[in-house]
Amino acid sequence: MTVHEPHTGRARLAGRFIWHYIEMVIAMSLGMLLLGLVWSAVLPGDTRFDVSTLIMAADMTVGMAVWMRVRRHGWAAIGEMSLAMFAPFLVLLVPYWFGALPGHLVMSIGHTLMFVLMAVAMLWRREEYLHHHHRLRVPWTWVRRAAVVLAVLLIPASVSAVNTIGKFGDQYRARADAVSARPVARTHDPAKPTVAFLVGGKGTNAADLLGPYEVLAGTGRVNTYVVSAGPRLVPLTGGLDIVPDLTFDELTRLMSERGDRLDAVVIPALQPPDPAESASISAWLRQQSAAGALTVSVCVGARTLAASGLLDGRPATSHWLRLSGLRKDFPNVRWTRGTRYVDDGNVITAAGVLSGIEGGLRIIERLLDPETARAAAQRVHWRHYVPGTPARIPESVLEPSDVVVALNASYQTGPSTIGVQLTEGVGELELASAFVSYTEYSMVGRTVAVGDGPIHSRHGLTFVPRSTVAAADLDRLLVPGLDAARRHQAATGGPRPEYLHVNQEFAFDPVLRDLARTYDVQTARFAAKTLEYPVLDVKLTGSAWPWSATLVPVLLALLGGAAAVATGLVFRRIRARRLGPPVMTAPATLG
Repeated sequence: MTVHEPHTGRARLAGRFIWHYIEMVIAMSLGMLLLGLVWSAVLPGDTRFDVSTLIMAADMTVGMAVWMRVRRHGWAAIGEMSLAMFAPFLVLLVPYWFGALPGHLVMSIGHTLMFVLMAVAMLWRREEYLHHHHRLRVPWTWVRRAAVVLAVLLIPASVSAVNTIGKFGDQYRARADAVSARPVARTHDPAKPTVAFLVGGKGTNAADLLGPYEVLAGTGRVNTYVVSAGPRLVPLTGGLDIVPDLTFDELTRLMSERGDRLDAVVIPALQPPDPAESASISAWLRQQSAAGALTVSVCVGARTLAASGLLDGRPATSHWLRLSGLRKDFPNVRWTRGTRYVDDGNVITAAGVLSGIEGGLRIIERLLDPETARAAAQRVHWRHYVPGTPARIPESVLEPSDVVVALNASYQTGPSTIGVQLTEGVGELELASAFVSYTEYSMVGRTVAVGDGPIHSRHGLTFVPRSTVAAADLDRLLVPGLDAARRHQAATGGPRPEYLHVNQEFAFDPVLRDLARTYDVQTARFAAKTLEYPVLDVKLTGSAWPWSATLVPVLLALLGGAAAVATGLVFRRIRARRLGPPVMTAPATLG
């Protein structure tokens, strides 16, 4: 007699059904991930929210459909499941287009409905999903080949990961020692407009900060202060530390004592601050805006400004490479591209990095007059100033040649440990050009500020070196600043000093030429592209491509492949010895 176990059979079928569902969730996630990488390389960085949502839904649907076909499901079932995944987002975008549903609700409701409808589609054809027994049989030869491929990729991937993580991690690393330094005492003139430049405790982009700072401070007609939420030494890009002039509270007391008010706040790109500091910054920005101050973001400083709520419902811009993420995180902001800045009344947002110079010139136009702005542009040798209106700039996207930055971050063989000597009276833009160009915008190496003690820049900012030249193990020693070159002011005991600025020109021009000459032209062009700085009139000469950095992963891959083949041969010999010699048998005879 046969004993039936209905409960066990039902549990097995339920488990099979659930596992089938999980398989498709994994497949759609892989589709979104892998196809997303492809689209990010070929599509503009600031794709509209509705377009990016439909692309995401299509990526998930394709991943799921491919897996169902591998599982040998019928086309009808694949079509139903595809509709269940794609339709919720398409339907929800209709009220989004009419302004009745915000973007974040489209995403959350769409994903919820998608998962529910997937389960409904499976229940609709439950017999197919419950009794579908197709199994994948992977030939052992494929497994061996896959192992060889993984071994080939393992060594170059490991080297890339270590170098890339190290270089990115060093860009805003806080100094290990405790240093006490005081800012320069300033005389406040209530008759002049006052502009505060925000810095964050976790780090601030040097060019975003120092470019507009020099433009404004160089006029001599503006009170300029670098301010922070608390008293501390703040890291800037590439191992440069600045001493803020004032805290928020100190600035408030100063304005009250002088019977003055803040006229503008400049917000450069900040490394993500701690939650408490982030809340303090947002509250302070809202307070200054309510009191009548002009708020101006530079590059990804737009993220900090958007987080305060001051950009809601307004047009704004930022760096071309970051607009896609900003659009997703702040869908209530009308993000735009292809322009140096967007002036929307009491809020100005500048595009990437050196667009901050144009943002600074626009502040001068607003607080002073166009002639002072024109003179300020000439003083820093900025050739791209367009009075009274934002200039159009290229709508950049990632291109295949931009892989150069990944090669540099992973395998750069050129001089990579770069000391930048701090000298008294150095220009702020001169200083910024040396620290950001070799690190964040080309990834050819690591920079570190070297010197014998705190120095003051041309317009009174205080910087503190991290090492002396003698104590630092350097491949190169760069000395920024035209004045330093004229005085041949450099420390001894390290590599031969190389003076970056020897002519009257925009501070980034000689640095880009040095990048092209010392490393390669494509790296210099990528740096200019990410700086949002046109270089059609800057002559770049040198190797066209980082061939040595390209050759390194090839050699590492060959090494990995050789290791995999050698390991396979060793295991085969060991296995053959264990099995012993083959046993010879006599041929069978007919009796």
